[in-house]
Amino acid sequence: MSLIEHAAGGVASGQNLTALLSPRSIAVIGASPRPDTPGHDTLVQLRRIGYTGKIIPVNPKYEEIAGLRCVPSLAALDDTPDHAIVAVNNDIVEAAIGEAAARGIKAATIFASCYLENDTSPKLVERLAERARNNGMSICGANCMGFYNMAHRVSASWFPIEELPSGPIAFVSHSGAVFAAFLGLDRRLGYSLAVSAGQELTTTVADYLDYALDLEETRVAALFLETIRDPQGFAKALEKARDRDVPVVAVKVGRTSQSARLAESHSGAIAGNDAAYQALFDRYGVIRARDVDELAATATLLSSPKKYVSGGLAAITDSGGARGLLIDLADDEKVGFAQIGKATETVLRERLDYGLEPVNPLDAWGSGRDYVGVYRDCLNALMADPDTGIGMFLFDIALEDHLSRGFVGACIDVANATDKPVFVATNFGKLPRTELANQLYAAGIPLIDGVGTALRAVKHLVSRKPPSDSIATTSKIIDTAVVEGWKRRLGKANGSFDEATGYALVQDWGIATLCHHSVANRQELEQKLEGFPLPAVLKTAAPGILHKSDVGGVFVGLKDKAAVLAAYDDMAGRLGKEAILVEMAPKGVELIVGGLIDPQFGPIVMIGAGGILVELFKDVAFVLAPASREEIRRAIDKLKTAAILGGLRGAAAADIDAVVATIASFSQLVADLSEDITGIEINPLLATPKGCVPLDVLVTLKS
Repeated sequence: MSLIEHAAGGVASGQNLTALLSPRSIAVIGASPRPDTPGHDTLVQLRRIGYTGKIIPVNPKYEEIAGLRCVPSLAALDDTPDHAIVAVNNDIVEAAIGEAAARGIKAATIFASCYLENDTSPKLVERLAERARNNGMSICGANCMGFYNMAHRVSASWFPIEELPSGPIAFVSHSGAVFAAFLGLDRRLGYSLAVSAGQELTTTVADYLDYALDLEETRVAALFLETIRDPQGFAKALEKARDRDVPVVAVKVGRTSQSARLAESHSGAIAGNDAAYQALFDRYGVIRARDVDELAATATLLSSPKKYVSGGLAAITDSGGARGLLIDLADDEKVGFAQIGKATETVLRERLDYGLEPVNPLDAWGSGRDYVGVYRDCLNALMADPDTGIGMFLFDIALEDHLSRGFVGACIDVANATDKPVFVATNFGKLPRTELANQLYAAGIPLIDGVGTALRAVKHLVSRKPPSDSIATTSKIIDTAVVEGWKRRLGKANGSFDEATGYALVQDWGIATLCHHSVANRQELEQKLEGFPLPAVLKTAAPGILHKSDVGGVFVGLKDKAAVLAAYDDMAGRLGKEAILVEMAPKGVELIVGGLIDPQFGPIVMIGAGGILVELFKDVAFVLAPASREEIRRAIDKLKTAAILGGLRGAAAADIDAVVATIASFSQLVADLSEDITGIEINPLLATPKGCVPLDVLVTLKS
């Protein structure tokens, strides 16, 4: 079962958001003439953004507010407005939404938290959501700061932002503080749509993203996420962004929390709550930022009017020490510099002062003679080099001094002369905004504060795959009769089942296993040993033991019949008579492959270093199930273990194609049985030069 099939659709999925985000008329319930109140400042912001629709203040205490005729209630209106902004306290929000619903208003924005002391059940937020659903009403919030639709010059927010230019970034945030910081502190972040989503009573991040992707101005989407309330709609919106080649950058908080519901296996304990989000982001090419600085920097770089195609970073600085730090940090972030050619070196050498090396990254500051011309010509040469894909001018523009003015002028000249993206980065992240920064913005040149943040943004830009490289999520389809047969069998089992049954299960999904036999006593073991390939492995099959090696329930390298029987006698006395005899595996690289069922996003698969190493190093990657072979190969390539699979110090490389094929079949198994199991784990999956085999299979069933 795929994510789209698994997840329950959000209440607002697919709704028409015109009335919410681009209304022709707006009623402001709780409008006020008093400055620094939501009811007053909302009116100010509507005028500031240039809203041309009808604005209707609603307050029984006044006849006029801000030069607009005020009405005592919505019922007093002749025409029904498209949108109601609810700027009132918690105790009267419900009455306001009830009045709006009765009037037939199809959209509302609620600023209040909607938490009431001594509230009844269902809670206010639940009652409001139900009322909105029953009346086909879209709601922004509650507990939000509203939105700014710069593309259509509409606002529903009290937050006092003076500069409201439109731009290429669609921004949706679950944090009001981050929303305020992005909109209020840096005008270089120009928006097509900016939304403080709040509690998402009806309208979710998925809906806002889908709407923003239809705006001509949108070139990149930036998201600050706490959770996803509409997994199905969110996945569809991400697919739409991928298909339209609109990059999505996201901060997802809460990635360190662990989930007890997934902790029945190594996979669950390691995955935690964040695994499914990472798998979803990987499938749809979402760029994950670690913090808001990286989010802003990456969105800024990706929104540049000039598209990055290919090539390394070319950088020019005004300091040898700053260049040294740039090189060190670039190495940390695995950002590659362009390997400039001899022709470029010749141009640089002719313009540089004596003693300066014609290299990339370039420190071009010498005597200061004709410094504007030197920097312009040298950066032009770097940008013209065939191996350059993007250019960085690294200098601090804190002051309106002649040096900074000259550098800005040179940078603008170079940007106008090249079809490759050029940006400015500063060494120090805490610099004031200046008129020079505004000049760069007007010229379409991104400015990023802090060289480390800038390099992380470059890494995201360079590593982003175009939509032509997007992954088709196809896998081998298993016979319906096989799937249904196992569903019936799983339905009759309790808790978990033995390893032999696990082997039989994976075999039915095309995964080869070693020769093995289950035995219930010593006599059966003696019989099965006849003709069995030795050496062998003997494991306990006692019910309830999930991790056999932890209790001394695994004996390996048993070379003859006597050794097998001796091991059995020892194990049977401690753990019980049930055992499984398994052919000794060849040498290889141990992996873990774990299937988990996430309540939001459905089946996922974890791939990582196997055995006990998975707990020690947590070298893991995740894919949604079912996964294509391309997805799985990319996940494996992310692992440190990938280097071992490729062969180290003369060791033979593992059969990666066999590993990928096995994991693809496993992912299909997890998807097919996602309604019947809580997890399934192969640990280890042994990768050898001649194929791969599961050595231990653990299945946990729904209780």
